[in-house]
Amino acid sequence: MTSELAPVKKSLAIARRPRNGEAYCTGTYKGVTVITVVTNMGLAASQAATEALFAHYGDRIDHLFVVGVAGAYDQRLKIGEVVIPESVVDHRDGIVRYPTNLGTREPSGLIYSSDQLSYSEDYVDLLNSKNVTAVDMESGAITAVCQRHGCPVTIVRAVSDRVDVLAESYDVFHLAHADGSPKYLAALRFVLRRPQRIAYLVAMGIGAKKAIDAATAELRKNIETLLHRASQAEATADVRSA
Repeated sequence: MTSELAPVKKSLAIARRPRNGEAYCTGTYKGVTVITVVTNMGLAASQAATEALFAHYGDRIDHLFVVGVAGAYDQRLKIGEVVIPESVVDHRDGIVRYPTNLGTREPSGLIYSSDQLSYSEDYVDLLNSKNVTAVDMESGAITAVCQRHGCPVTIVRAVSDRVDVLAESYDVFHLAHADGSPKYLAALRFVLRRPQRIAYLVAMGIGAKKAIDAATAELRKNIETLLHRASQAEATADVRSA
C-alpha cells in the first residue's frame, strides 16, 4: 500500500513519484536500480501488479521484496514484531511456497494470503489446520508470480494488529481505498455511527505505524545483505578470472 511504501522510499532515498498511469517508479540505491511498486490490496490486484512489473522490466529483476504489514493469527505475536515466513500460501490454489531468506533472522511460520474479510467456522478451522502464523492479502499471490518467473522473493512483514475472528465483515476495510489511502468521509460516518470503535481505529493506526517502521528497517537489512553477497560474488569472480 501507499502508506507501507512511503517509508521504504524514504529509507532508500528514492524521491521520484510514479508517472501517470503507472504503479511503479525507479531510483538508485548504492549503485543498484530499485523499482518500487504499489500493488493495491487483494490477491488479484497484487498478482496483476507483479505480472505487470515483470512484463515491463523482465530479466532486469534480480530479487523481489514484499514489505508491509500483516495481521497476527498467532496471538503470541506482538504488535510491531517482524515476521519472516518460512512459507506462504495463496488461498486460491492452496499451494505452499517458500520465499528466500536473506537476513540473520530465522524464518518461521506460515503467512496465509486471502481476500477473506470475515471468519466463518470453516475458514477458522482451515487456518488452524495449517498452523497459520499471520494473514495478509498479497504475499501468496506475489510469491506465486515470482515462482513462475524464476525470481527469488523475500517476504518482510510486521504485525500491525491481531486477527479478530469475531469482527463483522468489512468492519474497517471499507474505510480505505484499494491502495490503502483513507476514505475520510467514510471514516467520519463510521465513527459517528459507531463511536465505540474509535479506540479500535486509533489502536490500528498506531499499530500500523509501528509495524511499517519495523518492516522498513528489516527490509533495509535484507537489501544490505543482498548487496554484500553480490559484492562478494563479484570479488570471487574477479579473483578467478585473474
